[in-house]
Amino acid sequence: MLQEGISTRQSELKNVADILARAAQKNMRIAAWVRVTLISLGAFAATQSAWEQVFTGYKENAFIVFTLLGVVIAVLAGLEAAFKFEAKGTELNLLAASCQSTVRRTDATWYKQVGIAPNPTDRVTGAMQLIELQDTKLSEIQEKAAAIGVNITLEVRKFYTGVDEPYGEDPSPNTTKTRVQYAA
Repeated sequence: MLQEGISTRQSELKNVADILARAAQKNMRIAAWVRVTLISLGAFAATQSAWEQVFTGYKENAFIVFTLLGVVIAVLAGLEAAFKFEAKGTELNLLAASCQSTVRRTDATWYKQVGIAPNPTDRVTGAMQLIELQDTKLSEIQEKAAAIGVNITLEVRKFYTGVDEPYGEDPSPNTTKTRVQYAA
């Protein structure tokens, strides 16, 4: 029973690490595209003066094009400043690494405190300490992820239930999904 609890939490930690790593990759990819686009558009905007001198008959068109270009640059810079894609990606990577680190620490501690414990009482005590460590770390990571803007609650719940529905909603009468109660 205790071993099953430890194993379940180990799986949850691995799944949470995957969820956070995917979210981190997405944020880092967006940040990279925004940066490359800003650099490219900025370089093109820097050619405005030369463009107007070479194509003197198109000054009005150049004005419109470069004004729109400036607006796009400002919007992209504003989106990056508002959503901080790169910073979010970095923080999510750290949380994913923390999950993986907890998995390794739990495995190592299990062998020391549970696997080779001389008597059953020590094994139970060691197992309970591991479950407490896992629960504490999972709660901490989930709270930090939510503070960053990544809510992993539904993904974690889906891991336990196999059901992909928001809280408070009953399955429609046309579906045959069942809800599974769990203690976490």
